[in-house]
Amino acid sequence: MRIAYITHYADLYGANRSMLDLLVELKRRGDVEPYVLLPKAGALSERLLAEGVDHAVMTWQPWMSDRRYMGGPHHRLGQYLRYERAARERARSNVEALPAVLAQLDRWNVDALHVNSAAVGITGLLLDKWTKPLIWHIRELPERQYLLHIDAGKRAYVKALRGATRVVAISEAVRTDVHRYASDVTVERIYNGVLRELDHRMFAPLSAVRWGSTRPFTFLLAGLIHPSKGQEEAIQALAIARRVIPHLELQLAGDGKAEHLKRLAADLGLSQAVHFLGFEKDLRPRFLSAHVLLMCSRNEAMGRVTVEGMASGLPVIGHASGGTVEIIKNGTTGLLYRDGPTELAQRMLELAQDPAKARTLGDRAMQEVADRFTVERYASEVLEVYRSVLSPPH
Repeated sequence: MRIAYITHYADLYGANRSMLDLLVELKRRGDVEPYVLLPKAGALSERLLAEGVDHAVMTWQPWMSDRRYMGGPHHRLGQYLRYERAARERARSNVEALPAVLAQLDRWNVDALHVNSAAVGITGLLLDKWTKPLIWHIRELPERQYLLHIDAGKRAYVKALRGATRVVAISEAVRTDVHRYASDVTVERIYNGVLRELDHRMFAPLSAVRWGSTRPFTFLLAGLIHPSKGQEEAIQALAIARRVIPHLELQLAGDGKAEHLKRLAADLGLSQAVHFLGFEKDLRPRFLSAHVLLMCSRNEAMGRVTVEGMASGLPVIGHASGGTVEIIKNGTTGLLYRDGPTELAQRMLELAQDPAKARTLGDRAMQEVADRFTVERYASEVLEVYRSVLSPPH
């Protein structure tokens, strides 16, 4: 079967990495001939070229935006008007891009379209013109997780959700969020696969090496620098925990503006204890050298990085919200916390003071991921969705 995938950005963050794992696995099996539409060239297009996947760069704009209001009423009104003007311009751009997108899909002669995110801004327009099956893979809680504003309005989002042939959610948390908008839409939950079975077997012996030295005891938080990701909370918690154990350190891996976080670390006397790594293409060395992974995001849709950390033998301390509670079994494969920095610091100390317990949780986490989150399992479940929408009615 010929499937076209459409994504909303060109970097290799979680959503695109999960899409890439999926289409490469299905191509390898010979089940799917994949094609990809993306809005600009970047790391993703480079990987697609290396994998021999036909793709096209066609510009479209998001239909969700990050809106932050500051100042008094007059300033906020001006900001609102500018946001609305920019949203209308993006919408016009998408209308203009639609004919070329449809023409490219016709040239590829694909059987179905797989939209890779709620944020793909051209989805609603495609649904008005596209006559073949459209599978919409929702990978985020747009308003709750990323604090995004739905520019076209919630009614337009609901109409699009109802128009999709099939909606797939990456967690129960995402399925629940979709039903907040459209309770009558059938949503299938399919967890992302993160590593292949062979990779899981490779990590087992490597994981034990980290426990040979636990000074400094190192926590890792990986993800885009964003208020919803909790980097500030992690720094505050580290300051509290270091009052008890001074040799604790925190590594922050992820792209974004970090000046405010560096100032916070300096103000708390942590300039030598908090390490800003920036974006790292391959996090595996970091996973294998750290002792605990932190997942401080509120309303994380699933948390690919959580599963990747667990797969490497890391115990995870995660906030008890969103999809995180579906992945971490509290006290068995990791620890959960519900409040802010003080409770997080308590969980950090619980593992830093007992490395043997941390190792046990990490070993169990590694097995949990091998059982539940393989790329092979993930690809097989999505393939069944394709077959169900493409099978002729009986």
